Amino acid sequence: MATSKTTQASRKKNVVAMKDPDISSQIEILRADIATLASTVKSQAKMTANEKVATARKVAADTTDTAKVKYEELTSNAETQIRENPLTSVAIAVGVGLLLGALTRR
Repeated sequence: MATSKTTQASRKKNVVAMKDPDISSQIEILRADIATLASTVKSQAKMTANEKVATARKVAADTTDTAKVKYEELTSNAETQIRENPLTSVAIAVGVGLLLGALTRR
């Protein structure tokens, strides 16, 4: 049954082509135009995706740089506080250790 439908479709196409050969050439032109359009859409999508990837990489690099600077700043501040107040730093470390020890026993 599928082959008879295919055969009928082929016959109709041939009949249309015989009646108006210009239609066949127009169909071929449309097919070529659709292929060109698909190619253009594909290239545009690829360009847009590449732009988005580049933007994401730039944002990630900027964020990484900002995090590194902030980490270095915090580390520097912590070292400065420890050097200026060594007893307070030791007392805080002991207090945090005792608190964590008490929490993990329960």
